[in-house]
Amino acid sequence: MADPSPIRLLLIEDSDIDALFVTRLLKSNPKVAFEIDHATTLADALVLLREIEFDASLVDLHLPDANELEAFEQIRALDARIPIVVFTGSDDENLALRAIESGAQDVMAKGHVTGQMLFRAVRFAIARQLKVMGFKADADTDPLTGMPNRRHLESQFVEMHALAQQNKESMTLALFDVDHFKLVNDEHGHFIGDAVLKEIATLLSGSIEEGMLASRFGGEEFALLMPGSDIERAAVVVEGILDKLANTPMKLDSIKITVTASAGLIAVQDNESWGAAYIACDEALYDAKTGGRNRFVINTRKPNRGSARI
Repeated sequence: MADPSPIRLLLIEDSDIDALFVTRLLKSNPKVAFEIDHATTLADALVLLREIEFDASLVDLHLPDANELEAFEQIRALDARIPIVVFTGSDDENLALRAIESGAQDVMAKGHVTGQMLFRAVRFAIARQLKVMGFKADADTDPLTGMPNRRHLESQFVEMHALAQQNKESMTLALFDVDHFKLVNDEHGHFIGDAVLKEIATLLSGSIEEGMLASRFGGEEFALLMPGSDIERAAVVVEGILDKLANTPMKLDSIKITVTASAGLIAVQDNESWGAAYIACDEALYDAKTGGRNRFVINTRKPNRGSARI
């Protein structure tokens, strides 16, 4: 008899043939019932993740709008509680290892999987994730740093922006990205990399003013919402954070590491959605990264002027 509590699974796979194969394998299992939602792109998957509480996710690392670990990292940023099993056609063992080191519960190879193997991988992934995170893991908190996560940031953006408009106040948004963070992981390992992210989270949280919201956006990215701050005041805050980071060596075990970050900054416009604000801020962050790093860029969004470099 099937378990009365079916497993709600998010399958992120751009191949309809592979998706049908996986669905048939899982639904043929007599022990547990599966409810499977299928997304063919990362964008569609993120929409479903905001609307539905899933027990687990089965993720292809090569999607039309995401490659390698990008999809994995964005899912973890939105809800780090969900156990993820990677389902890939790649024979790249280094990529599989990186996925495990980043928090994937298992990696399954397409073409070499049976129904029982897949069933066990999903069930064990759920059990391991519950063991690691606890049964009361907070959906709005990043488990590594303890900061609010992307889910919380997005929901608070709407509330804080509405309140700022009601009070006829400005609101600004900044996105931070650690420069060359991959080199930290490659040289010192993911354990030290995680320690660096925790140190940055502590620095960021200790550098903001009351009423601001700092969060881990995902991977090596962080975000800062600043209601009541105009662009000039926000620029002072962002510059101070970047300077403090660049001039504060981190003592981790027996090594000392100094990292820098780049940032994008915008003044949120009246009635602007989260999506539009994020895109504008991310454009400024991109300019900061490509323009030399360890700097920030303000996206003025004035016609025919593009981004203003600071």
